Amino acid sequence: MKRKQGHLMINHQPFTRGRAVATACAATMCLTLVIAPASPTYADDATAPAQQQTTSNSNNTDIPDNPDNPSKPDNPGTDSDQHTDPSNGAIDAYAATHTWLGSPTAEVTPITAIESGAERTYQNGTVYWSSSTNVHTVRSNIDACYQKHLQDLGFPTTDEMKLNGGASQVFQRGQIHWSPSTGAQFTRGAIQQYWSQRGWQDGWLGWPTGDELTVKGGASQTFQHGTVFWSNSTGAHAVKDGIRGRYSVLKFEQGILGFPTTDEMKLNGGASQVFQRGQIHWSPSTGAQFTRGAIQQYWSQRGWQDGWLGWPTGDELTVKGGASQTFQHGTVFWSNSTGTHPVVGTTLSKYAAARYEQGQYGFPVEDQTGPTQRFQHGSIAGCGKVGYQNPGGFFQVSSCNVSVPGGAFGYASPSRISINANRDQVVNAFISRAYDYLGTRYVWDYAMQPGNGVDCAGLVMQSLYATGMNLQDYNPTAHWYDPWHSHDANNMSNDRRFLHISVSQRQRGDLIFYPGHVAIYLGNDQVIEAMPPRVRIANMYAGNRHPTGAARPII
Repeated sequence: MKRKQGHLMINHQPFTRGRAVATACAATMCLTLVIAPASPTYADDATAPAQQQTTSNSNNTDIPDNPDNPSKPDNPGTDSDQHTDPSNGAIDAYAATHTWLGSPTAEVTPITAIESGAERTYQNGTVYWSSSTNVHTVRSNIDACYQKHLQDLGFPTTDEMKLNGGASQVFQRGQIHWSPSTGAQFTRGAIQQYWSQRGWQDGWLGWPTGDELTVKGGASQTFQHGTVFWSNSTGAHAVKDGIRGRYSVLKFEQGILGFPTTDEMKLNGGASQVFQRGQIHWSPSTGAQFTRGAIQQYWSQRGWQDGWLGWPTGDELTVKGGASQTFQHGTVFWSNSTGTHPVVGTTLSKYAAARYEQGQYGFPVEDQTGPTQRFQHGSIAGCGKVGYQNPGGFFQVSSCNVSVPGGAFGYASPSRISINANRDQVVNAFISRAYDYLGTRYVWDYAMQPGNGVDCAGLVMQSLYATGMNLQDYNPTAHWYDPWHSHDANNMSNDRRFLHISVSQRQRGDLIFYPGHVAIYLGNDQVIEAMPPRVRIANMYAGNRHPTGAARPII
């Protein structure tokens, strides 16, 4: 038996024939056998009955595998048969009414490996009998699987049941399921119960692709669309898709994470799953990465993937003296003596050039709150953003200055927020920069310095640059030279990189849109705007105008 990525590898055989089994309990003496416990999924009750999978076509005794060869069995009633048959003729009587079995190919044979019973093979199946289960046929690939796991499963308690896309059969301690694409596999206990509660083969897991595998501390079983893991302390949980891929690299339940303790949880933009010693997180852009311990705790306290760090982009890396892990918006470092701290922006770039914690600076000893960050052996000056940040998918703020194309229109207002500025401080920086432009002349398609000239969209650009917000394709050069960007007020009103809201939801620092115009909302129905002949403060409804929409650049 080999394990490959949590699968139990089985050689499937083509449909050939089935068998029938029996228990002898004579009038004066019964044969008793001690049965070994089943897999760990029967931790408390080794002989707990399997949960039966039922179907409206469960009685298939009249359906031959080969209807063109319905030859009848030998006469079951001979004196010699009755003398040696532990089933007292029950097997042959069954065969006489199920002529599709064909002729017998062997004598009735006693079975004592699981409990006293008997079997007899026929051309198209094997019939099994025991006093507790009566007579049932096992056929084809189900019988091939049954022969490998007879002692685990016990005697059949039903005949084969036809299912949508395959077949199954119930035994004393489990079931065997077969489909053309997956072959025959057995299920039992807690893993079978988990699967049944999710719709059997018609549910999202699909058919089993391997038998239950007993592993150290529990069991696992592979299905078409996931793997189910069980232990006594964690119960049964499925792992699937990208998370399963990372879990396999980490050696499944035998690796650093242990068994799963929850099913996969859907998140905004991805998914995560909890394990005994950590978690795995997945998003389409970052893939699956695991987190644990102090770094995971730091990340969780700052909002998980919805916080300013975003999703993890790499697994936790054990380094000399501690650990580190990369996220979308920074890298978090931990050591026992310094605790857990992130490094971001240009500070991180300089730190990387100095070989991170293994270089001259050592581990960070504080979060950066100003223009420099302290490390064990020195400080690094840099900019970036920690703490408050716009959600992913929206324009981001930063203490770094925005870089725009050079030339005559190459001016961008410097960022005036600190690296750890909160939302109110960012909004204040945005509006205070707009106030710097009061009285500046209105010039169509200008986004220049105060006193030089701006239009309505240019005022918004330069004021947002003061929050370190890189507006990408919105810049002074494109606004002047690109015909499409000459209408940036309208472009902004449709740009989903700003959070669009209703006018009734407006707050200080929001954008208010009109046909071909944009203004910055100050509160109390007042706006600051570039309107000919110059930048002014006015009522948002002045001149009987009516807003067409609103957006929130600082969320």
